[in-house]
Amino acid sequence: MKKIEIYSKRWCPYCSKAKSLLKSKGLEYVEIDISDGGKSEEEMIKRSGRRTVPQIFIDDRSVGGYDDMAILNASGELNSLLGLKSENVPDKIFDVVVIGAGPAGMSAAIYAARKNLTTVLVAYDLGGQMGTTYDIANYPGFQIITGPDLVQQLSEHVDQYHIEKRIGEKVSGIVQEGRCKSIQLSSGKKILTKAVIIATGASKRKLGIPGEKQLQGKGVVYCSTCDGPLFKDMIVAIVGGGNSGLEAAIEMDSIAKKVYFISSGDWTGDQILQDKIASTKNVETLKFYKPIEIHGEEKVSGLTVDDVRTGERRTIDVEGVFIEIGLFPASDFALDLLDTNDRGEIIVDRHGKTGVRGIFAAGDVTDNKEKQVIVAAGEGAQAALAAFEYLVRQV
Repeated sequence: MKKIEIYSKRWCPYCSKAKSLLKSKGLEYVEIDISDGGKSEEEMIKRSGRRTVPQIFIDDRSVGGYDDMAILNASGELNSLLGLKSENVPDKIFDVVVIGAGPAGMSAAIYAARKNLTTVLVAYDLGGQMGTTYDIANYPGFQIITGPDLVQQLSEHVDQYHIEKRIGEKVSGIVQEGRCKSIQLSSGKKILTKAVIIATGASKRKLGIPGEKQLQGKGVVYCSTCDGPLFKDMIVAIVGGGNSGLEAAIEMDSIAKKVYFISSGDWTGDQILQDKIASTKNVETLKFYKPIEIHGEEKVSGLTVDDVRTGERRTIDVEGVFIEIGLFPASDFALDLLDTNDRGEIIVDRHGKTGVRGIFAAGDVTDNKEKQVIVAAGEGAQAALAAFEYLVRQV
């Protein structure tokens, strides 16, 4: 049996995702909690060379964080690394495959199962954006709840039904096979189904500038809630101008020694968050500055920005760069099959129907305007009911 170690934090959603993926494979692991810092945190940084959690080791070999492990799993390499046999997908046809396990996906799976449809939930990770959101306000039944806690509650609700889950799998395409749809997975496996509900949500945008990819996890991070405490008393830059950027700047104000809050234009986030920035002690705002390059060898050492009004170039010394510039719909695998708008969002009607029979979509991957957790959950339920109606009308 391979020795698996995970350095994690109690409140880290990506840590929860990593543990859920390993549990879904029936694997045991040693968890090293670094929530309170100390020697274990220093050990993690020394072993992995990274300041992000989780950090995962298999027989003392670093495999990186959750995303790294999920990519290995999606390609089938993780099973080989762990000495596991490839999982064979049963030769059966499901009534519904739900792609995505955020609020829309889990809601769709619950409602499909309640209609007695054989259902499988396929997802790259559990929770989606909801799992990386610090606080969710006014979700019915909760005045306020953390994203990871809501993910846990929805996941436990899903587990009450006979819903198969394939977590850590990435869908590469959907192909029509006779009267069925074949869900093609990056690992080479496929799943046959009569109906599909796409609820893949949206993913973090990246800057796409020199140094970003090379220094990811080595000072370049995308989740202040997960990794902010690892930058205590350090100098950091936060790139963004919407709600996520404003929230990150407010959060890091009490952690970092200094925070540069950089936006290429005016802020677009809620006024209440903009007002809070004015009361911070350690945040310096740089409006109308565009990031050009992230510097560093083994870790981040600086960030070059251009003043978009004057063209003046400036390099600031920072030890971390937090990128909070919004999201893009995770619809790449369906672009050649379904109609999308200019942003890549899947076009649906009010029932979640796409232009292809038997394929439905819900949540942030669609062109529906309101991107809220409760809206996504409702759309997931609506899509499942529409899928049920579609199936009962088939002969």
